[in-house]
Amino acid sequence: MADIIDNEEIDRDTVEPEALEQHFRKKYKLLTECAVTLKKSYINKLHATKSLKLAVSLSDNSIEVYQLNNTSLTKICKLSGHDKTLTEVVCDPKEDHLLYSAAQDGLVKLWDTRASGSCVQEYKDEEEELVKPYECMDISCNGRVLCAGSQLVEDDAYLVFWDNRVTKPLGGYWNSHTDDITQVKFHKSQTEILATGSLDGLINIFNVMELSEDDALTYSLNVENSVEKLSWLDEKQVACITQSNDLQFWDTESGDLLRTFTRDKISRSIKRSKADDCYLVDTYTSIDDTTVVLAGSYGGNGHVLRSAAAAAGGRLQPAAHFPANRQTVSCCHYDKDRDMLVTAGEAAIISVWIGSEAAENETTFGKISQSMNKLHMNRHKPY
Repeated sequence: MADIIDNEEIDRDTVEPEALEQHFRKKYKLLTECAVTLKKSYINKLHATKSLKLAVSLSDNSIEVYQLNNTSLTKICKLSGHDKTLTEVVCDPKEDHLLYSAAQDGLVKLWDTRASGSCVQEYKDEEEELVKPYECMDISCNGRVLCAGSQLVEDDAYLVFWDNRVTKPLGGYWNSHTDDITQVKFHKSQTEILATGSLDGLINIFNVMELSEDDALTYSLNVENSVEKLSWLDEKQVACITQSNDLQFWDTESGDLLRTFTRDKISRSIKRSKADDCYLVDTYTSIDDTTVVLAGSYGGNGHVLRSAAAAAGGRLQPAAHFPANRQTVSCCHYDKDRDMLVTAGEAAIISVWIGSEAAENETTFGKISQSMNKLHMNRHKPY
């Protein structure tokens, strides 16, 4: 046994420390960070508004909301009210002070973060005795339609829809997935297009304007692995992270698999030696319109965090590294307009990173104040 332990490969950099700077040319500065709690808790979900109000869900089933002001994070409120595991938190795309949460108690809640925060609405199916433990949710880009995806309940996995103004569901789909639904993601600009992912290994693309589930299902894409995370990269491309930390890119208009990157390839692209320690956080489209995957390593103290860019030739190239990171990262939010990355994770730390060009030009804070002023000028009642 001792020989096995002694011979076990240790994850390490595949290049010398001085060479890392040459490989990872994109520079990010740690703008600010905040420890959400000193208790043994971790952040599992993160969402943000355009004015950089940040909502995080913690492992104790609470939600904390922060506002980024210049170079500091100010706590706005703490929200709690779910009886079972909190699985998703999503900010309203139109109303800066509203956010939604979903949990395994079968409830979707709407919260108002003003005046210390309160739950102003609960969405549930009162006519159905069967509790649907929700694993994920999202809201359409116009802020009108909610969708939550459930675990498998008596051989059915449910996608349930609501008009955000009415607590009774509009309807649901339950024939398209055969296992727990892990992701629901509305298109960034088309309110009717929805991508869903499941443990059954399928990504389903729906047009929710159709009258029946069969008509709504545009494509059923076989990932051949359980879906962990979905991200819309542009008008038609979806990125899928699998539960074995592989990465796939799909064309949702043609149904074609465009590219696949294995965990081993991603590990090599971030210059680490042991693929089994590599984990993927998320994918996003960066300020220069390249597709970026944020990845880290469980090896050592678990603080290695780097990104790789999908080059035009189909290869992954080293992009950025974050030497000031102090945790294993579980979620992130990227603001393309500001070239700002927000990360959160197992140490319950929220870290805000700013691209070096944006920091030097001092454009970030001007854009924050401009967007906040615009929000205040265009307020309307959501409910």
